[in-house]
Amino acid sequence: RPARSARGPPITMAARCALERVARLATRAHRTTRVSAPSAAPSAAAIARGGFASVRGEADASRSSSNASATAHRARVDISRGFAAFSVDGHAESRLAVRSPTRAFAGRTFATGQGADDDDAEDAAEDDILDDDEDVLAAGVLPRRDALAPDQGSMRDCEGVPVYSLTGVKTGETVTLPGRIFDVPLRVDVAHRVVVWQRNKRRRGLHKTKTRAEVRGTTKKARPQKGGGRARVGDLRAPQMRGGGVAHGPVVRSHETGLQRKVRRLGLKVALSAKLAEGRVVVLDNAHEDVAEAKTKWLDQALDSLLGAGALAAGDRQHSVLLAEISADETTPGALIGRRRDVRSSDFVPTFESRAKRASKNLPHVHVMHQRGLNVYDILRYRSLAITKNALKELVSRIDAPIKR
Repeated sequence: RPARSARGPPITMAARCALERVARLATRAHRTTRVSAPSAAPSAAAIARGGFASVRGEADASRSSSNASATAHRARVDISRGFAAFSVDGHAESRLAVRSPTRAFAGRTFATGQGADDDDAEDAAEDDILDDDEDVLAAGVLPRRDALAPDQGSMRDCEGVPVYSLTGVKTGETVTLPGRIFDVPLRVDVAHRVVVWQRNKRRRGLHKTKTRAEVRGTTKKARPQKGGGRARVGDLRAPQMRGGGVAHGPVVRSHETGLQRKVRRLGLKVALSAKLAEGRVVVLDNAHEDVAEAKTKWLDQALDSLLGAGALAAGDRQHSVLLAEISADETTPGALIGRRRDVRSSDFVPTFESRAKRASKNLPHVHVMHQRGLNVYDILRYRSLAITKNALKELVSRIDAPIKR
């Protein structure tokens, strides 16, 4: 059963894994100075398979000097779960390469799928990968992060971040990610509060049951009060009767809770800092003009070159990426005409959309949104974050703007 918050809806597995990923990064930042052996940051897929307790157990084992060598070896195995491992001949292998289908990434072949059920075979495959190739590299442009940076949370600007096209080619430009937004301390409690607040506000609250006054039926007394030798009873719409009303049942109401604006803004900074600490933030040049055609196949192949195996989810079969852009409008050359659902009337209204947004509609784990819609829950739910340089500029201006009281 999904974990239920004290004040809010059940936390789904995706939200729980995202929060646990932030908790892992925050815990590692606190323990960096006390770890005696180099530790690695396991991927979100590894956390989902093994649970947060196993990751916490590995962190405890890494603090023991007697198990230093075993911990370092296990840390490298965890990294191989989230990133592809290349062999000498140029073909990529995976820890689940036994009896698994393959997926092509930019000229190389990556093993995907469920893999073998035999744990011994998986461990042997992991040992062979580590023995054959000491440098486990990630395909695509996502950097490899073996461990959390010791100075994470120091609010230091990240300068010289390269800008890529959707096909993974460097444009020659660089941007700076401000540390006041992308390098704040990882506050898991703040991220959890914002996620619960978002999910409470998203609930529709249309649950309703009928009381004894609303159930259809007569109000006539079922039988005489005395003389029958049976229990006294009134009308048949009482809650204890079959077909009667429900006592203290749910009613139509709003589940929305309040949260201070400064806490919401801090939660957004924590989510962005967690993604950058994991090395899963990539800056794009454009999400419309760089797209050759608004086709799902083209975008899927472009994501193969851009993100590689580092952003795979859903059993290593689909890319999981949240792309923030500046939505196309009537002044955008070549903008496509689409439709969206109006929030108030729930009717479809015409709108303009970019080629990337049109091509992503058939990819279940790829979501393209305007930078105004970036939120903590979606940032943590998707495996990687891609943002255009124009959207990054507006995002920084929006977060730096004073809070309206």
